[in-house]
Amino acid sequence: MFRSFFITAIRNLKRNRLYTFINLLGLAVGVACCLVIFAIVQFETSFDDYHSKVDRIYRVNLYQKTSAGERFDGCNYTPLAEAVRNEVSGLEQVTGVYCLKAYQFSKENNLFEDKYAFFADQYYFDVFDAVWIAGNKAQALTRPNTVVVTDKFAQKFLGGLNGALGKTFVLENRLNLTVSGIVKAPASNTDHPYSMLISYPSLGQFMPGQVNNWEAVSAAATYVVFGPKTQKGQIDHQLKQIARKYLDNDLAKSTTFFLLALTDNHDRNYDYTSFTYDFPMPLLVILSVMAGMIALIACINFVNLATAQSLKRAREVGVRKTMGSSRLHLIMQYMTEAFIITLLAVASGAVLAQESLTYLNQLYGVDYQFDWIKDPAALLFVAGITVVVTFLAGFYPAFVLSAYKPVVALQSQTFTGKSKGLHIRRALVITQFAGAQLLIIVTAIMINQVNQFKDRPVSFDPKTIVVIPALRGNEKQQHEKLGFELQKVKGLLSYSFGNMGNQTGEIRTEKQNSYTSILSYADTSYIHTFQMKLLAGRNLSSVSAGPGSQVLVNQTLVKTLGFKDPASVIGKTYVLNGKTVEIRGVIRDSYTQSLSSKVDPVSIVYDPSKFAGVAIKISDQHAAETLAGIEKAWKNVYPQYLFKYQYMQDILNREYGSYHMMFSILGTASFLAIFIGCLGLYGLVSFMAIQRTKEIGVRKVFGATISNIMMMFTKESALLIGISFAIAAPLAHFASIGLLMEFPERVEPGIGIFIIGFMASLFIAVCTVAYRSFIAAIQNPGKSLRSGD
Repeated sequence: MFRSFFITAIRNLKRNRLYTFINLLGLAVGVACCLVIFAIVQFETSFDDYHSKVDRIYRVNLYQKTSAGERFDGCNYTPLAEAVRNEVSGLEQVTGVYCLKAYQFSKENNLFEDKYAFFADQYYFDVFDAVWIAGNKAQALTRPNTVVVTDKFAQKFLGGLNGALGKTFVLENRLNLTVSGIVKAPASNTDHPYSMLISYPSLGQFMPGQVNNWEAVSAAATYVVFGPKTQKGQIDHQLKQIARKYLDNDLAKSTTFFLLALTDNHDRNYDYTSFTYDFPMPLLVILSVMAGMIALIACINFVNLATAQSLKRAREVGVRKTMGSSRLHLIMQYMTEAFIITLLAVASGAVLAQESLTYLNQLYGVDYQFDWIKDPAALLFVAGITVVVTFLAGFYPAFVLSAYKPVVALQSQTFTGKSKGLHIRRALVITQFAGAQLLIIVTAIMINQVNQFKDRPVSFDPKTIVVIPALRGNEKQQHEKLGFELQKVKGLLSYSFGNMGNQTGEIRTEKQNSYTSILSYADTSYIHTFQMKLLAGRNLSSVSAGPGSQVLVNQTLVKTLGFKDPASVIGKTYVLNGKTVEIRGVIRDSYTQSLSSKVDPVSIVYDPSKFAGVAIKISDQHAAETLAGIEKAWKNVYPQYLFKYQYMQDILNREYGSYHMMFSILGTASFLAIFIGCLGLYGLVSFMAIQRTKEIGVRKVFGATISNIMMMFTKESALLIGISFAIAAPLAHFASIGLLMEFPERVEPGIGIFIIGFMASLFIAVCTVAYRSFIAAIQNPGKSLRSGD
C-alpha cells in the first residue's frame, strides 16, 4: 500500500512540475534559513560548554557603580586569582589568565605574528579541559620561561609536532620561551582561543608591576570551580571581603566581584567584556523567532499552493472515491506527497544551508558548522523539522482534498469547493504577510538602533587616521626616534602618541566624593590630530609640569565635578587613581562608547611612560606612498618587529562587526520571508482565478479590459496586505521595546520605518499579483464560458 502511495505521489508531482517546483523552492528556502539560524544559535550558545566541569565553573566578573555610571567587566585585577585561591573556601580550584590578543615573536631571526596568547597558571588544566599531545600536564606551566603551544602553532611555526618540544623562541623581543607541552588547539566556540599558554611566573618578566597591580583593571580574568556542595551565596560573601581588603577604601565601596556561570558569559550583552566577542542575547532571540516564523510562512505557502492545486484534482478524488478509496487512504496519499516534497526540500535546504554557512565563514571569519550526520542535535533538528513541516504543510490540504463529495466533484474538472476555503486561504495569506512584515520592521528597527550610534558625527575623519596600536618598547628612547622619523614622511599631516584605548580611572575630590572616569593617555598633539575643540584653558604641555600631573577633561567631567562653566574649572585639582592632577584644559564632549548615546566623564593625561601606540593623520592623496614612508620610519626604529597598522575607520567598523553580520542575515531572511509569502499569495490568486473563471469571461464579454481584471485581483490583495500590516505593526512595536531594552541607550523608532516596511511588502506582493492576474485576464472568454476553465 505504501509503495502504491509513493509511486502515485511521484507521478502526481511529475505531472504538476510547476506546482512541485514552486512548493519545493519555498520549502527549501525556508528550511535552509532554519538550518543556518540553527547552526548560528547552536554555535553562539555553546561557548565553552565542552569542558567536563562546565556546570561548576564560574568567572569572577567586575561591577562598579559610581555617581558617573555603571561598569560591567569580565576582565579584572591581575592579582585577584591568587587572592581568591588563598582566602576563599568552598572552591575546588582557582585559575587566573592574562590575555595578549595579538603578539609577535621571533625564531631564528625570522619574525612572525599570531593571535591570542594567554599567561596561565599551573592550575589552568585543572579547570579547563585540553587534549595533550606531548609534555607533562602537571609541570608544563610551573616554571618561568616555559610555554604550552597548540598543534596548529607547532605545525605552522615550529616545523611540525615531532621535535617541537624543547624548541625556543622570543616573545615580543623580551621574553625567551621554551616549549614544555603541546596540546590540541581548542574548539572555535571558546573565549580562550589560545595558540599558546605561557607560564604565569613569566608575566612578571614580561610586564613588571602587573602581577600585584590592584590599582587598575587589566586584561586578566579569574575562574573558579565550585566544590560539590558549594552554594553561590557563600562565595559572594567572601568576595566582598576580598574587595574590602585589597582595594582602596573608596574604590571598594563602589566595587563588587560577582560570579557568572562560564556558559553565560558569551551570550550576554556588550557590557560584559570577553576576550573574543560577545553575542548579545537580543540577536539570538530575534534569530530564533525568525527561524520559527520563516518555517511557518513556508508551511502556509505549501498549504495555499496545495489547496489551489486541489481544484484541478477534484475529478481524481471523485474517481478514487467511486472506486472505493476511503477518506483515510486519500489522506495518507496526500500526506505522502507532502512528505516527499518536504524530504526533497530538507535535502535541498541542507545543501543551501551548507553553502550559505561557508560563505558566512569566509566573509566574516567565523566558524559556523552544520553537520547533521555527526552532530546528534543537528540530526534531531533535521528529523524534527521534516516531521513538523510534513504535518503542518500536508495536514490541511489532505483533509480538504479527501472531503470532496464524488458526485459533485465529478461534475467538473475544476470543482470550486466551498466558499469558506477561500476565507481560510485569505487568513493564511494575512498570517504569512503579518509574519513577514513583522520580521522586516523589527530588523529595520534593530538596524536603525545600531546605525544611530555608528553614524554619529565625530570631530575627525576616520578614513584619514592610521593607527599603529602597539609600540614595541621605549627603553632606548624609541618613541622620540619614531617621532623624528615620522616628521620626514611626505603626506603625513600630524601624529599623536597615546595609549590607543580607554581605561577606567577612579576620581576623588576634595570633598571625598568618588567618581569613575574614562582614562586616556596622550601627548600634546592629540587635540590637533583628532581635531578636538578646546573650550577653555590650554593644551597639554611637555615642559610645564611633570608627567601625569596635568590633565584635559571633557564637559561631562566638568559637570560631574559640580561646575557649570568650563573656564571655572581650570587650575582645579582632583585625585586620579591615587595621584593628584591639575585640570589644564576642557575639550568638547564626544562619544566614548560604541553602543551608548551617553558621554562618559573623560580624563586625558600627559604621561609618556604610558604611551603604547600612535595615531597618524595622513593626506587623502598619495596614501599608499605615505603608508610606505611610515613603514620605513617604523623599520628604522623597530627593525626586529613587524609593521602593523589599522585605519581608524576599520577599528570603528569592527566594534559593530557581529551586528553587521547579523543584520545581513536578518535582512536576507526578511526578504526570503516576503519571497515565500508571495509564493503563497500566488497560490491564493490562482485559486481565486480558477473560482472566478466564468466571471472573468462574462466581464470581458461586457467590455472589461485587462487592466480592469487585474485591478479586481490587486485591490483584494492590497487589502489583505493592509490587514496584515495592521496586525504586524503593533506587534513589531512591542517586540522592539522588549529587544531594545537590552541596549544601554534606546533609540525610539520613527514612523518612517513602519511605512517603509509596509511599502516594501506591498510593492513585492502587488508585482506578484499583477503577474498572475495578467495571465488570468488574457484568457479567451469564449473558452472560459464554454468549459469553465
